[in-house]
Amino acid sequence: MDATSNIATDLFYKIRSRFTGLKLGDASGQITINPEDARFFDFDYVSENEKPIGHVSVSLAEPNSMKVYFSTGITEGMDDGQKDGWYKFLRELRSFGKRRLLAFDTRDIAKDNLDKRDYAFLSQHAQPTPADNNTMIKPVGEGMMNESNLYGTKTMSYQKLEDTKLIIKHSKAVMDDMAPGARSRNISALFVENQDGERFKYPFVHLAGARAMQRHVANGGLPYDAVGESIVTMSEEIAQLKSFSNYVVRNDLMNSDTNEVVMRSQSQLDKLRETVAKMAKQSHYEAYVENFQAREAVEMSDEMMEDFKEKFTVKKFNEEMSDVFPVLARLMAEENTIGYDDIVANIQTDEVAEQEETVKAHPMDKFENWAMNLGEDSPIQSEDTEERETAIQKLNSLVGEHFPAGVDGINAIESLEGIIDDPKLEADIKMKAKEDPEQCIRPLIKAWVEENAPDALGELDFGDMTDEPAVGADQVEPPTESTEEGEQKSMTTQELAEFISSFYDKESGTFPKGPEGVCTMVGKKFGEQAEMIARKFVERMAPEQEAGAEKVEAQAEQENEELDRIKALSGF
Repeated sequence: MDATSNIATDLFYKIRSRFTGLKLGDASGQITINPEDARFFDFDYVSENEKPIGHVSVSLAEPNSMKVYFSTGITEGMDDGQKDGWYKFLRELRSFGKRRLLAFDTRDIAKDNLDKRDYAFLSQHAQPTPADNNTMIKPVGEGMMNESNLYGTKTMSYQKLEDTKLIIKHSKAVMDDMAPGARSRNISALFVENQDGERFKYPFVHLAGARAMQRHVANGGLPYDAVGESIVTMSEEIAQLKSFSNYVVRNDLMNSDTNEVVMRSQSQLDKLRETVAKMAKQSHYEAYVENFQAREAVEMSDEMMEDFKEKFTVKKFNEEMSDVFPVLARLMAEENTIGYDDIVANIQTDEVAEQEETVKAHPMDKFENWAMNLGEDSPIQSEDTEERETAIQKLNSLVGEHFPAGVDGINAIESLEGIIDDPKLEADIKMKAKEDPEQCIRPLIKAWVEENAPDALGELDFGDMTDEPAVGADQVEPPTESTEEGEQKSMTTQELAEFISSFYDKESGTFPKGPEGVCTMVGKKFGEQAEMIARKFVERMAPEQEAGAEKVEAQAEQENEELDRIKALSGF
């Protein structure tokens, strides 16, 4: 018995000790019952709680090599415990192979399991074969069959398909090529390169969708033709439905009114994932193209929109109220005069009164709350993993190339909305826009991330930006006030708010000295940066007066123009 037969026997007993239904195939791909003749091991992987997960095949067909095949996305339906068990099983196989001096590799394939033809194909190319001129043809193994083989550097991965190439850009370095799925994680961007070397950036970080697009391009398709657009649309819908599913679960919105919609969306999500994954295979791609029909756009009525809003609005109960329920229960037991309906009515009355009090709150109170909340966490700083990853993905799409501030900084500020919400950063962007609207604000963003969200810095790609010195939002020198000795004293944002508030009349809700006068005074005392922040404060404290001041200024300018026109006509 040779070494491979001994290894096959050991592997047979190792797998059979845990999994049932093990099937064996010999070197020619034919079914066998002798472990020592086996070169292919086919079985259903089940978790420790006996839940079926997917189909797995192990191959010893290639000399001094052990390869494990499993379907693409096998881990998508696993919970954390099942994923730990799966990776532990792969580590055990890797350890088994290394102890026997075998090269170990894993391959995800765009089908549920290998069949007899696949085994025959692998067997045919597993051993060197002589050609007509007595030269040896090197074995190609599964490389001709499995087109999901990724290779590359620590920051870039590649996958070839005929004359096309899939390029994967990673946000973190690939440290271990042997780790399962190492090159399919931490993806920041995907590109498909055609036969002429032209590259198309796939608009979503969706590896299965990019592979389907690569298959389409390899068949002479274009990213912007009907089929190409349908692939992109499927990736978009997968992202939307996945986000919707997470939102429903996170906010516990499953009920009799929403069940039908949620179940239908989950079914569609599973269907889209399966369709896109299968399109990486030529036969499935051809079947898709043959049956392809462009989908007509569906117009959504206002009534339907409002109905969905009503169904999926998060309604939260004030948990602090639950602390008083035991007291209410005791009172109900002691005093029969108090009924359940009375308690509910009182609670609802208190809630209405609290809402009315909030509505009637003075504008100055709203301003003070706003000033106190400066620096509140932005989405990119969120503890919610999904919200943080979404923010990082959006920011990557903005900072990968030149990112101009735009006129008055509007382009950058609106683009960063929902990613970084920081008034001080907005003030910095406006200053840059005042100097040059086309000035790139990536250095500002990088400085802000380094200061406020350093954990996210490694996941961001700033493209061709040079690391030039930049003043970040939280690195701006605070306003200073001149002292009697002529020295400069630091002035924080909160102190600046208090300084401006001293000129505000709560009773009239105005600035007696005028909004413009206050801002000008702040600018003279503390500088241009402080004046820009002061204008934000003034707009929130007395918006009507601010608008009125602008109106008076515009009216005065109009009167001056009219007076000049009359003088010109009169000959003065």
